[in-house]
Amino acid sequence: MSATPETTAAPVVDQFPNKVFVGNLSFKTTDGQLKDFFSDVGEVKEARIITRGPRSLGYGFVSFADEDTVDKAVAAKNQQELDERTINVESARPMTKASQEERTAKPAQRRQPRRNGERKEPKEPKARVDAVVEAVKPEAQEGSSRRNAPRRQRRFPKREKPADTAEVNANTKPSETVVFVGNLPFSTTDEELSKLFADFSISSAHVVIAQRTGRGKGYGFVTFSNNDEQTNAISKFVAEPIVVNERVLTISPAVNETPTATATDAATATESAPEAQASA
Repeated sequence: MSATPETTAAPVVDQFPNKVFVGNLSFKTTDGQLKDFFSDVGEVKEARIITRGPRSLGYGFVSFADEDTVDKAVAAKNQQELDERTINVESARPMTKASQEERTAKPAQRRQPRRNGERKEPKEPKARVDAVVEAVKPEAQEGSSRRNAPRRQRRFPKREKPADTAEVNANTKPSETVVFVGNLPFSTTDEELSKLFADFSISSAHVVIAQRTGRGKGYGFVTFSNNDEQTNAISKFVAEPIVVNERVLTISPAVNETPTATATDAATATESAPEAQASA
């Protein structure tokens, strides 16, 4: 059989590259209202509010016919009121060529499936099995009663469900200051996570640690100083995804206001308390 030729996806080209980012929008603002608000600046090609399901995320993008209108829109509409909210208007940077190549890179090669009719060859029996059978034969009659006795089933203790995997209340609302950062490399530290958001005002960055291994679980939480900083960070990394060690990070509003501290954090705090008292 001939191998299937590999294909590479072409990079996505933005139909409307001249656009502005609009943050701190009211959740009730619609695409039409957003378009009407910017129509007096110049020709609006598209106005789109970013949503998760039916719910607005509080920010969107407005595309214009030319680049000059983008500058006019920023100067005229930034810090203006729309639906009783003071909005932020910034020039949206298009995705760089490096980001496009990263997102369209060929995925890792997977193991080829078996062809029809092929079966895995069984392993040959160990040579020591025959010797064991011969050694048991003389005692076959004596041990017949033992073999006929019912075997005891081994019971394994139930594993307790970790606290950080508890079910989340369905009615919990997305946080206005905390974001969830997923697909992190397992070696990522709190300091490295914080550096990824150095352009924004944050109060903490926390990587969730597995208690057994002491390594990260591949996700964490970042707390911003206010909702505007959270919204700007999400919009930036939606347009320009972060890539760390060939892993594209996922960023979205967290469902809890404050991430729960792990047992590792508590142990660290306990160990550092005597040192603080000694230094005092």
